Amino acid sequence: MAISSPEPLTASHDTSGFSCGKVSLDRWLQTRALSNQQKGFTAVMVVHDGGRVIGYYGLAPTSILPLRLPRSIRTGQPPDPVPCLLLGQLATDQRWTRKGIGSGLLKHALERCVTASGLIGGPALVVNAVDDGAAAFWRGWGFLPSKDDPLTLFRSISNIAASLGVSQQ
Repeated sequence: MAISSPEPLTASHDTSGFSCGKVSLDRWLQTRALSNQQKGFTAVMVVHDGGRVIGYYGLAPTSILPLRLPRSIRTGQPPDPVPCLLLGQLATDQRWTRKGIGSGLLKHALERCVTASGLIGGPALVVNAVDDGAAAFWRGWGFLPSKDDPLTLFRSISNIAASLGVSQQ
């Protein structure tokens, strides 16, 4: 069976066997993701193989105190707090690593963030890395750490748009 394109998580998706190697990410998908999506807290997108989830990400609105943002994002006189987008989760099942699932999901998430920012505003995407290894992964994708927490990282939407070769609406 072919791997699906990213689609919204529904009750018909099987999350029970998902294991990315990070218990907190596995547990969130299996116990909270669908409820969070149904209540409008998080937009959860999944890819699956025959209904069995093999990768996912979650996007949500958030706000950040201006002083937490890197100076390159905190230009001018931003509102307090600054509206941003949060990529709260991104994970690939361990049985599907090194097959482009994670990078495909991340590209999809970044494209959606550029579109969302064009519609509602928000100068940056925020990620909260689960550990130092994850923080290194995000830095490799151009995210800058907060000066007060190396596990909270930011990337400007304009930078994301430029890297994707798309215009920011």
